[in-house]
Amino acid sequence: MFFATSRLGSRKNSISQTENNLKDVTDELVHPGRVLFTEEVILGICMVITGLLYAFAQMPSAVLSTASASKSFMKRSVAGFAPANRAEFDSSGMPLIDAAQPMLTALRKANKLESNRDFSPTTQAAWKSVRKECKDLANRFVKIRDKALPLWIHNAEKQRVVQLETKLQNMLGDTRDMIRSLRIQSLSPEAQAALQAPLADRTEEQTDLAARGEKTAAVSWQTAASILAEPQRSVAENLCALFADAKDNSRCISSCRDVINYDYWMAVSAIGSTPDGIKAREALQRASRAAQGEDFEIAQSAYEEGLTALQASLIENPSLRNQPAVIEEINSQVDNYRKVVEEQGKQFDNAYSVENVLRTNS
Repeated sequence: MFFATSRLGSRKNSISQTENNLKDVTDELVHPGRVLFTEEVILGICMVITGLLYAFAQMPSAVLSTASASKSFMKRSVAGFAPANRAEFDSSGMPLIDAAQPMLTALRKANKLESNRDFSPTTQAAWKSVRKECKDLANRFVKIRDKALPLWIHNAEKQRVVQLETKLQNMLGDTRDMIRSLRIQSLSPEAQAALQAPLADRTEEQTDLAARGEKTAAVSWQTAASILAEPQRSVAENLCALFADAKDNSRCISSCRDVINYDYWMAVSAIGSTPDGIKAREALQRASRAAQGEDFEIAQSAYEEGLTALQASLIENPSLRNQPAVIEEINSQVDNYRKVVEEQGKQFDNAYSVENVLRTNS
């Protein structure tokens, strides 16, 4: 739930559905044997270091200063192996359902307060807790297939995909185009004609032929790299491997974030944890109730109050203006406001348009 409309009722229900969906995503995530193995390795290291310290202690006084320095260094080294908590220790990654549990618990509390129409500082503090848990979750390593990845690297991996694809295009673009051209020439005359025909002018048969032709003519970066001579081939194949890895990471992390509506709840908590944001949530929920009761004049006033407060909150948090979840919700709220205005036969006030709510200055 972002701003409590009937359309967003399903958002509340998504919390419990999210926890159920998480189980489907995390069947392969738990490997306790790895944890035990890591603990045994650390114990062994500690035993070796203890033995070395004892040997140093038995040396003549001439080398005791060296032994003392070594002892101090080794203690710091052992401390480096010791985890601050269980989450940090589990370097193989946590199951997503476990990693997300603190966030979901905080979210249930905030939504329960709002369902009881409580928009006091207590609720604002509850949204601050949700935001904190969202940030903490982003830093936890989550077990995704055979990897342990933090959710925060999603944007970094998307950028890496773009950068690597640009390099591959510069290195292999001409080669890939040449192979594709040869494959198109091997197609039937009908398929070639279908590919050359403008998309809007294609018949149903040509559309089908063009789709199959595109699939046949498609060339992967790996295929283009494989025909190069050394040493260019090795360089290109390494770039292909990095590109595939970044693409897979981005896709997997995106899937995890979608399962728990991470980006949505992060945006909601950022808004709800501000005074203007909590005011907007209360007003828009009140507007929705009035609209459902067909008290359109009161609904209009509440929508205007809520959208104005929302605009103030976004000015305070400008980075949220580019969040798809925020834009989607503002569109929804403005549409609801427009319907209420039209029900009264009034003219829509552009002061409450999406563009104005999202504007950068007050």
